[in-house]
Amino acid sequence: MAHCGSSLSGDFVYTLSYIDAATYWGVRRAQWNKGQIATKDNMIFIKNNLPFKWIMGHPDTGSEFINWINKEWFDENNITLTRSEPGKKNDNMFIEERNGHIVRKYLGWTRLDADPAIVDLINDYYEILDLYVNHFQTVRRTVSKERIGAKYHRIVEQEALTPYQRLMNHPRVSDEVKDSVEKEHRSLNPLHLKEKLDILEKRIFDFQRENSSNINNL
Repeated sequence: MAHCGSSLSGDFVYTLSYIDAATYWGVRRAQWNKGQIATKDNMIFIKNNLPFKWIMGHPDTGSEFINWINKEWFDENNITLTRSEPGKKNDNMFIEERNGHIVRKYLGWTRLDADPAIVDLINDYYEILDLYVNHFQTVRRTVSKERIGAKYHRIVEQEALTPYQRLMNHPRVSDEVKDSVEKEHRSLNPLHLKEKLDILEKRIFDFQRENSSNINNL
């Protein structure tokens, strides 16, 4: 996702999002632009910080994903690489949905371009946000949708569940993984996480504002 404001010109922050289709467990990482190496480095971080094994990657068709550097990395790590449908706006529905409900909700549409150092601030923010969202924010899965005239009628799950609850209920997640995630869950307090998010969010936008002013004064 591009944090470009109203213009795609120049350098700015991108967010790389990972969403597990079975549980909605997510990991988000910021990077400066969308170079292949930066994308690979963030995928390495994601793989190392998932509570379960990464089996398949289904990115969009951008060159930051579809290249030999990342293809070799997927192969070396026994992750099957597939491709979303090119030319379609919603070519990866899980990513598009969660980008809108999570990334845009919390960081908005502001252009983040003042300095590459802002990436570290955003990643500090994402580490707390991922804990907050994965453990305490519910989501309803769309069961089916039917087009009626010009609109779609959606049928969603009756019960909204957090990614944590989905992971704990999933029959293919090992007891060892569940025990580890449950231990982490018991150590967390959603109020404390939200307080940390508010502090880190202020740091991000203060940094953007202050450094944007410095650039404009050159």
